[in-house]
Amino acid sequence: MVREAVWVPNDRVPLVRTRGELEVVGDPRFESFWSREVDGCYVPDLLWKAAGRPSGTPVEGVRDDNRSCLLPDRRLVIDDREYITAVKGCGAAMDAFENVPLNAVRARAICRDPRLSEALATEDGSGLITGERWFGNTPYGGQAPDNAMIGLLASLRADQAQIAGFQVCPVVSLVRLPDEYARIASRFFWYRRYEGAYWQEIRLMPSNVRVYFHSPLTFGVDTSRAFTLFGIETFEGAERFLTNLARSSFAALTLYARSLRHDAASGLYRGLDYQDVWLDKDAVVAADGTLHFADLEGIEDAIAAKPSTVKETIERQFHRHVYEASYALEALAVEVERRWRGFRGPSDRRRWILEVLQRACVADPFLSIEPTGDRLVLHIEPAVDTEACQVEIELASEVGS
Repeated sequence: MVREAVWVPNDRVPLVRTRGELEVVGDPRFESFWSREVDGCYVPDLLWKAAGRPSGTPVEGVRDDNRSCLLPDRRLVIDDREYITAVKGCGAAMDAFENVPLNAVRARAICRDPRLSEALATEDGSGLITGERWFGNTPYGGQAPDNAMIGLLASLRADQAQIAGFQVCPVVSLVRLPDEYARIASRFFWYRRYEGAYWQEIRLMPSNVRVYFHSPLTFGVDTSRAFTLFGIETFEGAERFLTNLARSSFAALTLYARSLRHDAASGLYRGLDYQDVWLDKDAVVAADGTLHFADLEGIEDAIAAKPSTVKETIERQFHRHVYEASYALEALAVEVERRWRGFRGPSDRRRWILEVLQRACVADPFLSIEPTGDRLVLHIEPAVDTEACQVEIELASEVGS
């Protein structure tokens, strides 16, 4: 049975699909999809108008994050799970410095070319790829080539949509914005102009429900609405959902250990680590509870020269992100208690979470959870040099209280 993708209804995004001689870098495993179903560059309507309305096909997307949109009618099934297409870098919805829509009036205010400003004087619409340098090396509303390539390289490490049990939103292709559009985008900025190329990232997502930030409905805040969206109607259904969420969250917390390799020639260890990305805003929850990491541009190899450094990295990665994972598990349990009154207070609720978590990790080759006195201990066994690099982390203290 195919597990269907879900998405949150949101503002429509008018785009224009430009096709033809485009520079594309794609995952060959998904070539039949990106070369036929989603081939092209998706330009925000306002940028298309500024360019003089060149040849293209109107496409309507659904707004996701500020510079991303969903194309729900373009779907792909991977391992019995349905994914919808998401385009990252197809125009920012909001002004970079004010909480107002980035519409034609706002665009004219940051336009550095009088001819373009005059051309937009009679136009409406909103959403724009700009030349503002955002976080140092990214065009506001667009995507930079280095970030896009890092995401694709991480995705290429995956077997379909998972890296050693860590679920990801696959990047299927990168598309360079045609020069005529890039030149125009570079003339719109507030302070600092971006000097590089403009790209778009085409990825697949099982949903756009993030854990706590950056989606129109988040699991941690809008838990009741998320239950409705995901079709969770019974306690048993919620427990199955919790099992999947717990298993996939702890795979995300131990990504470095499960992706660890050792190069005998150099003597160095390498494993995947998070760089300025977080589970609360950069991961999405599928309809069955499986957490998928979406923003793969923030995942790169971390290098360690000796087992002690490997162990430090495993521990740091776990503790840096465990709060976000715990928050999602707690939010689910609170909603279960509200709906079905199945617990005798917070302690009973936490006990249920930990029991489900223990069962969820039984089949994980990298993890085991064991009681030690009144504590619950997580044993992490890395993919290589287990004897030297294994780690024990206290998962819960005074479990019975």
